[in-house]
Amino acid sequence: MKTPVIGFGAGGHAKVVIEVLRDMGSWELVGILDSNVELHGEDFMGVPVLGGDEKIRDLKAIDVLHFFVGVGTVGNSGPRIMVYENALSAGLSPVTAIHTSAIISPTTLLGSGISVMPGAIINAQARIGDNVIVNSGAIVEHDCEVGDHVHIATGARLAGGVTVERAGHIGAGATILQGVTVGEKSVVGAGAVVIKDIPPGIVVAGVPATELRRQ
Repeated sequence: MKTPVIGFGAGGHAKVVIEVLRDMGSWELVGILDSNVELHGEDFMGVPVLGGDEKIRDLKAIDVLHFFVGVGTVGNSGPRIMVYENALSAGLSPVTAIHTSAIISPTTLLGSGISVMPGAIINAQARIGDNVIVNSGAIVEHDCEVGDHVHIATGARLAGGVTVERAGHIGAGATILQGVTVGEKSVVGAGAVVIKDIPPGIVVAGVPATELRRQ
């Protein structure tokens, strides 16, 4: 018997998570909640959009106790964090979505509500926080520490012992060299190569990465 689950956010990230959960085979996708009223009553990837977040308090009454976050991040994890925390405060439990093609070391420590997308690799003794996205083809090497609400974007590479602090964003195809720390809420631009620590709240880009601005 499959377990009912509800999604928050009908966007591009949600499309991939829906397919991952279907492949996992243990979840029944009963609906999506989204703030866009134009989507209400519509079909999204074969899942009905039931309404907005105002319906969150009604979910337990229909035996929906689990959720996934379909909201992605593009350098700003605030909306994703808000959705995640609102669902937790409503008493729902987050679902972890791991694609069958992902490779995850048995010694990795995984947080709650994470999304690990097709072709991603997480190696020995890495630690992944809550509500993290490890996107398609991304590599998180041994002994990395990835904080809560971080997004490791498509094809990004974290070398051994890298730390990405809470709500950081590593852009598509970026490379973080061994032992480097990316500070809380900092953003690494697509294709950047980070060779030294980045303080909190900084946006960097380029090869080697240099500061563009403060958040």
